[in-house]
Amino acid sequence: MSEDLARRKIATLFSRLDVDGNGSIENSDMKKWADKLVSFGNIDTAGEADLREKMNTMWNEYFAPADADNSGSISFYEMCTYFETVAADKSKQDVLKSLLPLIFDAIDSDKSASVTKTEFANYFKSLNINDQKIADQVFESIDVNSDGTISKQEFTEFGKNFFTSDESDPASLLFGPLI
Repeated sequence: MSEDLARRKIATLFSRLDVDGNGSIENSDMKKWADKLVSFGNIDTAGEADLREKMNTMWNEYFAPADADNSGSISFYEMCTYFETVAADKSKQDVLKSLLPLIFDAIDSDKSASVTKTEFANYFKSLNINDQKIADQVFESIDVNSDGTISKQEFTEFGKNFFTSDESDPASLLFGPLI
């Protein structure tokens, strides 16, 4: 994968996770993303508490380590630097891949152990992507057994390819169209 494509993927992820649009990612962005998922989903009180806990875990275990200057926020430069080290370190890749089941659980608002087209469309909406056609296209690419739902395994396998796929691979659209 070219360096330009890798930067575009990081920029896409950064843009989607900078929920408040202030040019950096903080734990408050994870909380705001959780708010969006709750507002779009069918989440009961226990599910909401679980979602918020998972978002906090995502911040603490997967994103806070990118905060090189310990400012409490991640700049685009810090995220790029962090993902460059992840690309070169198998153990960091494994840590990042373990984030995917947490994202799946956040999307699975009814806790059915599968994600429906509606839940997936809500996930895209939570990332400020309101293009149903793209959501459907990505959904169908993830649903490899064509049963009309996405399993945690399908989502995780698809997501593992986000940072290694070329632009023509549907996995490059895990966080929506590339910037």
